[in-house]
Amino acid sequence: MVESRRDFFKKAAGIALTASALPMIEPGGAQRINAATLKLGDQSPLDSASDELFWSSVRSSFNLSPQFINFENGWYSPQFEAGLDETCAQARRINEIPAFYMRVLLESDVKTTHQLLARFADCSTEEILITRNTTESLNIVIMGLELQAGDEAVWGNYEYGSMQVAFRQRAAREGIVNNVLDIPLVAMSDDEIVAAYKRAITPKTKVILVSHMVYLTGQVLPVRRICDMAHERGVEVIIDGAHTFAHLADKITDLHGDYYGTSLHKWMLAPLGTGMLYVKKEKIKSLWPLFGDGNHSSDQIDKLGHIGTRPPYILFAIAEAIRFNQAIGLKRKEARLRYLKNYWVDRLIDVAGIVVHTPIEDHRSCAISTVGIEGRDPGEIANALYQRYQIYTVPPGYPGAVRISPNIYASTDELDQFVMAMKELAAES
Repeated sequence: MVESRRDFFKKAAGIALTASALPMIEPGGAQRINAATLKLGDQSPLDSASDELFWSSVRSSFNLSPQFINFENGWYSPQFEAGLDETCAQARRINEIPAFYMRVLLESDVKTTHQLLARFADCSTEEILITRNTTESLNIVIMGLELQAGDEAVWGNYEYGSMQVAFRQRAAREGIVNNVLDIPLVAMSDDEIVAAYKRAITPKTKVILVSHMVYLTGQVLPVRRICDMAHERGVEVIIDGAHTFAHLADKITDLHGDYYGTSLHKWMLAPLGTGMLYVKKEKIKSLWPLFGDGNHSSDQIDKLGHIGTRPPYILFAIAEAIRFNQAIGLKRKEARLRYLKNYWVDRLIDVAGIVVHTPIEDHRSCAISTVGIEGRDPGEIANALYQRYQIYTVPPGYPGAVRISPNIYASTDELDQFVMAMKELAAES
């Protein structure tokens, strides 16, 4: 009986009991990437971006479908095999001890995962919250801000639809005013973009919502400059970081935003349905919870995370994703993602009939770019790429364009196939 109890509690041990051994990774996960990284020696991130031997080892960490080439990682990306294995194994383990785990072990594992994620994001544990996605993260903020009738919110018509709807709902219910920018971002310099946001601010402006990377085109906006400009005028800034966390190597706090939301199931390679919210410490107290909470003080970020029961096994998969990204290195990862974009853009940008809709400067784009063919409907282009060339992508809603968003498992051979396909489709127009 004593032995069985010992086995039971050994099996029940969670993240908290293994956190101190974080570098010890299961074979096939980050351990393999660590070994490959050692072979790079003192290569800079820029130099290693084109080291196909290293990136083929990264690719081998994924179980990819042979049915098509996936260039639509902007919605969500597949988990690497070790992360998926961890998700499934922990789901089975927790299923064996369901209520016991939820009542006895969960709180400790949540705390530890927050610590790991905060360390990875270079934030304080008191300022971050694990959520289900960017939409939830930013709705918590948008719906929780203390805004009165007549108060103004500034945001662009290129912001994600869910955030637009949230602000419009507040306008309908409470009479806040939405000042919506309609400006040609692609044709504007960073100076002009900052100036456009500055002109939109009035004495009644309370908050700006701005995407770090525009989901429609992949354009990176000068959010730090926008934040600094807004703060000089007493305006708060919400940053939509859905496409930049674990994509760009920027630290959240270096962006100077007051609020930041992201999805971990995109470029972080965590399970579908995982996200993160950052709220600057001094802003927490005045933010109303989206769901009622009576268990935390008004200045604790945990008050914003009371959504009811959620799958606990994703905590372990988030931890595994952190290890995997750390093994690669965020600067090396960003350099590779930009290299992949430049690889195909450089081969298509001067082809007759092909139009690239995303700025090509390194500081204004990374993995995601949009491209079209003159005179061709983007839905038609996407269908032709899939049906004729087995390349999957989508038109994101930007006029005349399909979105190409390869992740780190993409190969240059696959990009060569895409380049060939686009040239053939352009020649037919």
